[in-house]
Amino acid sequence: MSTSDTLMLTISHQYGSGGSQIARDLGGRLQWSVWDKEIVRKMATEYQLAETDVEAKDERVASFIEKLVELLGMGGFATAYSILPPRGLDDANLLHMTRTIVEDIAQEGRAIIVGRGGNHILAKRPRTLHVFIFAPLEARVQRVIQMEKLTRSEAERRIAGMDRLRTDYVRTFYHADWRDPTHYNLTVDSAVWGERGTADLIVSAVEHIPHSREPSSHRRAPQ
Repeated sequence: MSTSDTLMLTISHQYGSGGSQIARDLGGRLQWSVWDKEIVRKMATEYQLAETDVEAKDERVASFIEKLVELLGMGGFATAYSILPPRGLDDANLLHMTRTIVEDIAQEGRAIIVGRGGNHILAKRPRTLHVFIFAPLEARVQRVIQMEKLTRSEAERRIAGMDRLRTDYVRTFYHADWRDPTHYNLTVDSAVWGERGTADLIVSAVEHIPHSREPSSHRRAPQ
C-alpha cells in the first residue's frame, strides 16, 4: 500500500469546543497516533539543539510562539506542553518546521493532526479527511470554566485570545480564514452532538472516505 492510500485526519477546532479531547478519543478508537501538543514538543526539542541567528529580532513582529506564551504565561505554556517555550523561533522557522513534521507524519499515514494548519499543509493529499469542530460561545465558556477552573471573565478572555491567535496564525501562514467551512470536508457542532457523538460522526466519515478522491480545488497549500 502506498503512502497516498493510507488514511489521514486533520482536526481544526475552536478553543473550548472539546476538539483536543475528541481527537484523543478518535486516536484510541482508530488506533492512530494523535499529533496535537506533540508537534510543539517535537519542534521545541529539535530547535533547542539548533544554532539560531534571528536577524533584527527587536524589529520583527512577535512570533506565534511568543504570542502563545504571552496569552498562556510562561508557566501556562510549560504546563500545557510539558516543555519550556522554544527560544528564538521566528515565524519562518515555525512554518518550515511545522510543515516538515506534518508531512513526515503523513508519509506514514493513520494519524490525526490537530490544528497547526494541517488541513492546508495536507490539502492536496488524497484520502485525508479535514474536520472543523465548533460550538456556540456560551458552551465554550462553560467548558473552559469547568475544565480549566477559571472564572467566567478569565474564560472569556482566554477564548477571545485563542480565537484571535488562531485567526492570525492561519491568515499569516496560509492566507485563509480558519473558520471558513470550504476548507473542510466536515464541520460539527460539538455542543449539539457532544464529544462522543462528534467522535461517532467523524469515525463514520473516515470509514466512508473514497479510495480515490481528488482534493477540493479551493484548498491550496502555500508554495
